[in-house]
Amino acid sequence: MNRFCQILFLLLLPLTILADNCPLVRIEAERLSDLNIPRNSHSAVCLNGEATIFGGHTTNFIPTQTAEYFKDGEWHLMQMAYPHDNGLCVVLRSGKVLLGGGHEEPMGVGRSFPVEEYDPETHTFRGFSILSMKRTFASGAELDSGRVVVTGNWYGDDGIEMFDGDRTFSPVKDVSKAHAVPYLLRTSDGNVLILGNESPYHEPLCSDSVERLKGDPLRVPLLKKWQPLTFEAPFCNDLSFIGDETKGDYTYLINVQDWSDSNPPDWNYLGREMAFMLVRDTTFTILPTTCPVPLTGVSPSDSILYYSPLIADRKAHRGYIHGSDLKGRSYVLCVEYDKTPAPLTLYYTDPLPDAGFPMIVLTDDGDLMMMGGYNYNKSNGGQLDNDNFSPLATVYLLPVGQRDQQKEEAAAWPWIVLIAVLAALAAALVMMRKKRMTASETVIADAPEAIESTNDGEELMRSICQLMEQEQPYLDSHLKLNDLANRLGTNRNIISACINSQLGCSFSQFIGKYRVEHAKRLMRQHPDMKVAEAWMQSGFTTESSFFRAFKAITGMTPSDWKAKND
Repeated sequence: MNRFCQILFLLLLPLTILADNCPLVRIEAERLSDLNIPRNSHSAVCLNGEATIFGGHTTNFIPTQTAEYFKDGEWHLMQMAYPHDNGLCVVLRSGKVLLGGGHEEPMGVGRSFPVEEYDPETHTFRGFSILSMKRTFASGAELDSGRVVVTGNWYGDDGIEMFDGDRTFSPVKDVSKAHAVPYLLRTSDGNVLILGNESPYHEPLCSDSVERLKGDPLRVPLLKKWQPLTFEAPFCNDLSFIGDETKGDYTYLINVQDWSDSNPPDWNYLGREMAFMLVRDTTFTILPTTCPVPLTGVSPSDSILYYSPLIADRKAHRGYIHGSDLKGRSYVLCVEYDKTPAPLTLYYTDPLPDAGFPMIVLTDDGDLMMMGGYNYNKSNGGQLDNDNFSPLATVYLLPVGQRDQQKEEAAAWPWIVLIAVLAALAAALVMMRKKRMTASETVIADAPEAIESTNDGEELMRSICQLMEQEQPYLDSHLKLNDLANRLGTNRNIISACINSQLGCSFSQFIGKYRVEHAKRLMRQHPDMKVAEAWMQSGFTTESSFFRAFKAITGMTPSDWKAKND
């Protein structure tokens, strides 16, 4: 038996390595015309096919009262009504842009009131109002009514205010937890969730509490482990929106990191496990992916620092997050979020001169444009010392939307052949082993010694169930027996034996029951929810595994159960 396992392990090892690694594709970055003014902490959008940037600070850490748009291969300089360094930027349904607040003085000091509007048709700015409180690192979201919710601040008080869509900003309510650069996630019932992991005083929040525009804060167990990335500049709020407003679907995809082992919380985030969180109304789940999010790049020694929110290309059903390593390479992680599990691809460039950590926009062609930003000096405990006194003017185009499919497919063929050969060998060995097995051999081995070492299997089982109900780890499609054991301070054999002896089922069957119940609960709470949405948000990695588990537990297919319970 041991010899057989060794041979099978060696045969399957390449498959395991391949499954755990994200496909790596090299791309050629195109150097475009430099900005007229070097800048960092600016806002960036794409309007009418024109990449456009607003404000920020320039050389010597001085706020700049300028903006630029890219047209006919050149950057065109514009004069703004006010400077906005780390200011608010909201693209309105009218096509205009709402800009406000930002640092009041050089060196990133203070906060400011002024608000203006940019018209991309005429390339003009109009100052017209002030915020209800001075703000920097604020976020905004336009509601269906045309009003705009604003919240977030930096080294100052925070609260929620509302722009009436005409001239006036008015306070709405206080918040129990203040944020810097929060996500504002709209819901189908007209509410707004406020989500983030940084306080106005640059402290990790690591909270499972989510503020709401209307109602008390919402508790989300999944946030005890997974927290949104933090960002050093505000971003347009709907970058990560992947839903369809016309169908009442308000879904967001957010890149998150594992903070469960950070006690006390700190900013040493290099090497932390990452994932993608789906947020639909008040339902939070982890998106199943074909492989873990890669934390290193071209070589294992090249740690990737991801620093952008997910930028959704809703036409192509692809999301992108941007990162860099200390050698100057740029990385773009692509997630095809409409597939299950979602395929990941890591694009990378050769080291780029003065690329640093720029602002990113999605062009109308589906490519990414990198603009300005700052260079870094050194790694400092997982963080980078940014040079705000010498911002960059460099601009690069990353051709992720026009990639060469033929080259990728050709490169994949050797692996496909290898996988087929290894799979055939593995299947042959399994068949040989089955012939030699006796009736007394079982598929799952018992471990009575392990469960005896716990002294009280019932108490351990209560702890397991309490963890499942309070933190909902089963919503993580990558959940493993080791993960559960680590959380409970024991080992996988003890957990497995406890579940087997107390409930008479395997770990996978145990997790499957929770996932099925969660799917049933979602379909009860949201009668219009499709079955496919329910299983994707319940921790299952494939449709077939969901259907098998559902029928084994309920005795009927999901569609039949849904029809019976409508």
